[in-house]
Amino acid sequence: MKRWTTLLCLLLLSQGLWAAGIVFLDNPVWTSVLEQAKKENKIIFFDAYATWCGPCKMMDEQTYTDSQVAEFYNRNFINVKYDMEKGEGPLLADRYYVNAYPNLIFISPEGILLHKAVGFLPSNEFLALGQKAIKPESQYYSLKKNALSLNSKEFLDFAKSANQLQDEDFNYLGTDYLAKQSDILADSYLIELVMNYLPALAHEKDLAYLKESKTKVLREGKYTDEDFEDRLTELVMQYALSDQVQQDEEIDYESVKKLLDKYVPEKAFMALQFFKAHRASEEKNTGELYNSLNLILDNWPQLGYQQTCNVLGNFAASLYPDGKLDEILSKFDRIKPSDNEKELYYLKDLVKSIIYLKTGQKEKFKANAALVMSNANTPELMKKQLKEALEQFDKVPEQK
Repeated sequence: MKRWTTLLCLLLLSQGLWAAGIVFLDNPVWTSVLEQAKKENKIIFFDAYATWCGPCKMMDEQTYTDSQVAEFYNRNFINVKYDMEKGEGPLLADRYYVNAYPNLIFISPEGILLHKAVGFLPSNEFLALGQKAIKPESQYYSLKKNALSLNSKEFLDFAKSANQLQDEDFNYLGTDYLAKQSDILADSYLIELVMNYLPALAHEKDLAYLKESKTKVLREGKYTDEDFEDRLTELVMQYALSDQVQQDEEIDYESVKKLLDKYVPEKAFMALQFFKAHRASEEKNTGELYNSLNLILDNWPQLGYQQTCNVLGNFAASLYPDGKLDEILSKFDRIKPSDNEKELYYLKDLVKSIIYLKTGQKEKFKANAALVMSNANTPELMKKQLKEALEQFDKVPEQK
């Protein structure tokens, strides 16, 4: 009887520990972790965090305390947490490609990266992540090593993980995989790969084939006509900027325009001008940005009301230091939504609010934010976000 009572106490104790959450080693010496993993023949689960990271705290409070999660991870892994900004953290961050938090990493006892995810995960998704991590056939880096031999369904799953992890190697792996296919749109998995995950198409013949296959893609029932045109535009632009087309350091805009006009004539102007504005903004070339935004505003019907608002919201604030912003906004004020877009009129005031927020013009921001919040067509979530921004901005002095 005493023996059974002891076993029952141990069982209850272990359940109590799991109910309290995952048991972590906190910033241990890394070599000792590897030694323990080899001794117990277990994979290491490595929570790479930063003390200032909000999603990291959410993992601690919501996910790691889940009883099912705790039971699975405590049984199957050596669980460690490292502050990536102190001790061995920076060295381990470099070794295991940590550039965002939380970074949820699975490592073999030999120190080899097996699987990972980035960002907050609720308990059910985090449990599924661990279940994948213990199986060699579903570990990300095992799949990556054999990526070119995967079938289309397996490669699509790999592509989704690569996209979530922002793995730059997928740029060439995706291109190489597609090059092996006799038909790049042979099944629904390859269609989804091309429509959602492939960074670029390697050859112009592939662009031509995709354009010709619009009906085939739309038959999938997952994409609208606009989805297809937007994706085709994106892939044409990526090809036009690739080494296949660009021979010099300076971008040959004539070649870009020629390809856009050939494959997506209705979207060519918008795509080219948006790219020019983006590049000028990144290079802090306010002269080019000013010229590009002027051209867009002179021809805004070709983009449409929403796209024009989008461009101004993204790039116009960069003109503020050079004193060219007011002129552009004055021109922006003259555009109007079409009759079937009148409920989107608030977008213009919203864009101006964003610009004034970015440039620290407190009173102008408050005035335009008030217009957006008083508009009955403004979504409630947007009103809430503006209200929060107003509360924060009230603490900031006016910029001159």
